[in-house]
Amino acid sequence: MLRPPSKLALGLAVLASAGVYSVAAAPSAAAFTFLNSGSSVGITNDDLNKTFTVNFDGNVATQNVSGLTSEATFKFLGFTTIAGTNRSSTKTEAAFEITLSNTTSSPLLSRTSALGFDVWNFDGTSLGSGLALQGIGNSSGSGDTRSIGLFVNDTSGSFPNQFGDVDVCFTNGNTCQGGTSGGVDNNPSTSNPQTGTFTATLAFSGSVSQFALNNFGVRYQSIDGNGFNGASGTGKGTAVNPSAPKPPGPRQIPEPGTASALLLMGVGMLYKSRRKQPDGPQPQFHL
Repeated sequence: MLRPPSKLALGLAVLASAGVYSVAAAPSAAAFTFLNSGSSVGITNDDLNKTFTVNFDGNVATQNVSGLTSEATFKFLGFTTIAGTNRSSTKTEAAFEITLSNTTSSPLLSRTSALGFDVWNFDGTSLGSGLALQGIGNSSGSGDTRSIGLFVNDTSGSFPNQFGDVDVCFTNGNTCQGGTSGGVDNNPSTSNPQTGTFTATLAFSGSVSQFALNNFGVRYQSIDGNGFNGASGTGKGTAVNPSAPKPPGPRQIPEPGTASALLLMGVGMLYKSRRKQPDGPQPQFHL
């Protein structure tokens, strides 16, 4: 004859169900290393096929413009070693798939015509010195920094509007200043998309297994509406950690998973039914 479950057994059942829920609710492993409130992002081999997003504001003549914004999602495609004739001529390539969106709010119109950033040495926890890129502005060959897709040119220089220098920018123009009709915009009367993707390959001298990006910037052109007529500007970017905890909200009791709910229900019903049975021997029925 079955005995009612002991307090120990009931406690173990509760702990077991809590364990199931804890495993199910555990967050995924964090991607990348976010430094200085998102102004810098460290990248290592562990970040293969992971993504982070950079949100850009906008300003004209150094004055912030509300609603002038862009967004870029970086997906890290990994490292490739380019073997040279000797160790000193070895190069490393690091590739990203970058999806750039012009998120400017109507009735303001704009075109995001270039995206750039700086590149740094990274020791896994902090930034080091600047890390030089190879082959900027050269033909798009193996071992050169290059871009294909939405933007086809890579160059170095500076963004205007007192933004300053960047190690590399990707554009369809010949400089980081822009000057062409390419990019992404929110103007329905143009042939440009509002969201476009390009593959940016960064080339380094020697063997590189980790580095960092910061000083994210974009170039705006064709700004119209809200008092602007063909103005240009720039935007600074802040990287967003996709694994960062959300701000605390109203305290709620989490719902247990299906398996733990069934387990607790079964134990509770069994215990209740056993308590209802009278003490003493039960009648026996014989055929």
